[in-house]
Amino acid sequence: MPQLQLSDITATLKEVLLPYVQDNFPKKTILLDQMKRDSETLVMNDEFLAPIYTTRHGGIANLADDGNNVISSGGRDTSRATVSVEIVTGALNISKLAIDASKSNALAVQNSLQAQTETLTKDFARHLNRQLYGGGDGVISMVRTTGGSVGTGTIAVEAIATSEAGIGTVDDGRALDYYGTINGDISPTKYFAVDQIVGVGTAAAALGTITSVTGTSIVSGAPTAIVTAANDAIYILDGSGEGAGTSEILGIRAALSSTTGTSLYAGLARNTVGWTPSFGSASAALTLVRLEAMDGDVQEYADSQDKYVILVNKTLYRKYGDLLTAMRRTVNQTDLLGGWKGLEFAAGGNVVGVFRDYDVPDGEVLLINLDTWKILQVSDTSWMEDPSGGGLLRLQNTIQYQAVMHWFVNALCVAPAANAKETRKSA
Repeated sequence: MPQLQLSDITATLKEVLLPYVQDNFPKKTILLDQMKRDSETLVMNDEFLAPIYTTRHGGIANLADDGNNVISSGGRDTSRATVSVEIVTGALNISKLAIDASKSNALAVQNSLQAQTETLTKDFARHLNRQLYGGGDGVISMVRTTGGSVGTGTIAVEAIATSEAGIGTVDDGRALDYYGTINGDISPTKYFAVDQIVGVGTAAAALGTITSVTGTSIVSGAPTAIVTAANDAIYILDGSGEGAGTSEILGIRAALSSTTGTSLYAGLARNTVGWTPSFGSASAALTLVRLEAMDGDVQEYADSQDKYVILVNKTLYRKYGDLLTAMRRTVNQTDLLGGWKGLEFAAGGNVVGVFRDYDVPDGEVLLINLDTWKILQVSDTSWMEDPSGGGLLRLQNTIQYQAVMHWFVNALCVAPAANAKETRKSA
């Protein structure tokens, strides 16, 4: 099992020219930071349960005259939305020598254990932020439609596409509304890292451990030889090589998908009142007219005090700023949401913040009612062993220690119709 040893950090310990080690990885996790954590939703065994009104009162009527009967009704009916409890973990192995050497070395910039636990926490948050935009299908990337295998253990990858895209499509039928590359905002290797265990193909039958990552491919080796076919789905698995498409958070893609009729979200049919989101998949440039139409669609199901946010990736954020400038409207970049900087969008008398989040799927515009979304948790994120308190777990028969962060969590939208999603939008 990989662990941080003294040889891995020797150069850092000797470095005196720089005051710190630069963190060059993305840091923003806007959606995770803004979603409310819910403590009232019921947890029963391994499910979160939330009561939802699914009919209106049937006892409301005008009387023909004052001698007629009122309508006898039991009031509104309720159903329950359910999502499973998912287990998100982050683990760090580090040797006792690496810990002690960095504590005592006068040239050490920072205690190695402290530095590694801080970066683990950041990457843990980014892992969750990605999932909050997902559909629980767990597909991270797909084998390139042409030229997918490049040498032994090397897999050429590309952005995920489903049948709606009309091009090579990923082989996992649970994946919805992926359209390949629209603006090139997300690299197909963005979410892979060395030491991850990945599964490739149907049911992730071929397993491998990532040994390196480039901009267009991943290289993997043991535990099994990776044999790929065009359009194979690629998943990040747990340490036991399991969990493909079954263990990720049920995020925005699941709640705001294109499916209608009898298909389900959180155990309720899409044709349940308030359970069908505003969705558009026309390939077109982003316009203010489209944004205004989205706002008009969702307000019918929203409370007047609900807080909205528009989330886009970098290309569409730039496009929106250009639209405001071109129309001689003020680009007013202010603190609109918990300290994050955003542009203003005004429609229907409401001012909504437009924010750039680098995990928003390529080409998507998301109008999110934050008051309808809940992060459901059994308890707050915590460590099984507190690194700062010296409570690390020593691995048997070694001088290696392990720290494990965990969160028992999922996400739930209690009114998808109060939210909207547009896909395939370009600059």
